[in-house]
Amino acid sequence: MAALTVEGLYLTKQRVEIALRNANPFAQAAFRAFISYMAGHKPGVELQVIVVDNTTAFVNSLDGAVQVFAVYLKKQNTATDAYFKIFDDATDDTTAGDVELTFPLLEANDEVVLFYPEGIPLADGLVQSSHTTSTGSTDTTTGDGPNGFILMGA
Repeated sequence: MAALTVEGLYLTKQRVEIALRNANPFAQAAFRAFISYMAGHKPGVELQVIVVDNTTAFVNSLDGAVQVFAVYLKKQNTATDAYFKIFDDATDDTTAGDVELTFPLLEANDEVVLFYPEGIPLADGLVQSSHTTSTGSTDTTTGDGPNGFILMGA
């Protein structure tokens, strides 16, 4: 459990570019456009890059009220279904009603790009998890969970 630790948009841009160095060109261009939009329409916005690293069992990334602004995920080289989920929870992924976002990753090397320029509010915190079905709670196994990042703000 951690508190939100934000930084300026320039540093966020650098972290995103490094994270996307092996991503497809669409994802790279989409994030450049998103960062440009945020700089022009939300001056002074500060974000935190939350790393997604082979997520299987739940990871409690942040406590307290936060917002999801963007998500990038890349499925590993396996065709085993994985459903990455973002929960509005301060502790774990056990309450199905706390699921705010679900990202299906069904084919090897699938990539997901999603933006919320106004932010999706999470009142209690951010918990991330990857399950074997969209409505289930069985964790994916190591190697089936995605890698990537989530851009968070206050």
